Amino acid sequence: NGVKAARQRIVARNDDDRAEFLRKRGFSKAETAKIIGAVLAEEGRKPESVFDFVQGITAVARGKSHQDARLDFEGRAKKLFERAQ
Repeated sequence: NGVKAARQRIVARNDDDRAEFLRKRGFSKAETAKIIGAVLAEEGRKPESVFDFVQGITAVARGKSHQDARLDFEGRAKKLFERAQ
């Protein structure tokens, strides 16, 4: 299933990998820091798998006050998740 595939797909093993993974997908430096911070806060560890990053992106999206910005973030998370399957 898609969740299992996303959890198993390790895409980052260090901080440089994490930043590069998100930056290549169009996230700004500030967004990248927020996403990594969200995973650290919610999961107690830094993101490594596609699933971790999707969780972080949706966590940051929940904090967006403007619906358009929230939907943009959620759409990007969905795309990332779908590619992992």
